[in-house]
Amino acid sequence: MQIKAVYENKVFKPLDDPSLPDKAEVRLTIKRCFSDLLDELGEMEAKEDIDSALLGMRKRDYYG
Repeated sequence: MQIKAVYENKVFKPLDDPSLPDKAEVRLTIKRCFSDLLDELGEMEAKEDIDSALLGMRKRDYYG
């Protein structure tokens, strides 16, 4: 089951009715937006040209 929620005043508030009994114990997994992660880390420099890497993979014989 996945439930979207908003964190406000130190409380997670579900956006929809989770249909859980009162005091049900749950486990939360916090996922951040990729764009937030990029903002935090900054733009990283590629180690190799993606077009060259893809071309090399297309030419490689994986089954031979």
